[in-house]
Amino acid sequence: MAAAHAAAAAGWSLVEFWWPFPVPDPAPAEIDAFAAGLDRAGVRLVAVNLWGGDLGAGERGVLHRADLPPGHLAALRRLHGATGVAMGNLLPGAGGPEPTAAQEARIAAVVEEVGDWFTPLLEPLSGDPRLPLRDPRAAAALAERTGAGVLADLYHLAANGVDVDAWLGDLAAGRAAPPAHVQVADAPGRGAPGTGAAPLGRWVRALRAAGYAGHVAAEWDPS
Repeated sequence: MAAAHAAAAAGWSLVEFWWPFPVPDPAPAEIDAFAAGLDRAGVRLVAVNLWGGDLGAGERGVLHRADLPPGHLAALRRLHGATGVAMGNLLPGAGGPEPTAAQEARIAAVVEEVGDWFTPLLEPLSGDPRLPLRDPRAAAALAERTGAGVLADLYHLAANGVDVDAWLGDLAAGRAAPPAHVQVADAPGRGAPGTGAAPLGRWVRALRAAGYAGHVAAEWDPS
């Protein structure tokens, strides 16, 4: 809970977390204690990653090899009830450079189970060529087929060499739908805005002009 208190001390009132428990199916008391800790810190949870496997070992999701563990979505529902969190990143797993039929089916199954109260998000990521989503158009196509939303982290798009201005032009022209959630960090370096070369202010203004009305989350490395 130190992260929540640090965020509050820095002036933030809204926070995001990776799955904040060491197991996919924590006990109800653990979930309730986490929610109470957020309340004590004075912050509100707006997004949370679903279970992503052994993140410390480099896993970024398990859906390339298995369903989400039994009990995980029940735990997510309790977390939703305790905090109001209603969206979060569903990591598809590092199964190769293109989404597999198995990944797509498992994503769709998660959306089917939680979609009435939680929006699973698909995020293009950089750094690992085995990850199947690297640009927002591919993520949007998979999201359309499965019912998920798109998470656009502008750092990852820039790091992957995506023509962000062209994508934003598609949004402005109505050729593509705005993402469901946006995160920002500068590129290169993943630092705060102004530490790299990405025109983050211009990109965010273009997103707003294209109809994006959601949060813009600070996803940079504070060091």
